[in-house]
Amino acid sequence: MNHRSMMPALDAIDEVYNLAYWMTGNEATAGMLVSQTYNSIDKHASLVSLYKAFRENYLKAFGQTPVLSAEEAAEIADTDVARAVVALPTDFKMAVLLADIAGLSHRDIATVVETSVEAVREWLHWGRKLIIKELAEQWQN
Repeated sequence: MNHRSMMPALDAIDEVYNLAYWMTGNEATAGMLVSQTYNSIDKHASLVSLYKAFRENYLKAFGQTPVLSAEEAAEIADTDVARAVVALPTDFKMAVLLADIAGLSHRDIATVVETSVEAVREWLHWGRKLIIKELAEQWQN
């Protein structure tokens, strides 16, 4: 575990909200997901335990399918990257966001999503590749 994964869970509430927003594309839904996540953990939970609880709550609410359709994702007033990220499959999206936004190590992400480090590395590779492909297609149109 890296030093960052040892910070108290409450100190990461803004990061969890950002992750929830990127995962759902909706402020109200993100807030609900953050509330459910914090209600399901101990106040002394580690950052990895927090993100693990977040994933469990997300999957319970939304499953593995994207929350937004391609048409809805295109309406997001954020950057083209946001549309590409929102459209990713859940595990690819979570791996990319936990690595690139939350700064978790591959090992910590593997713990959160309950898979091997090798699977996390593959998800990061393919998730980032899909984002690049989507952006390239958007720029060509």
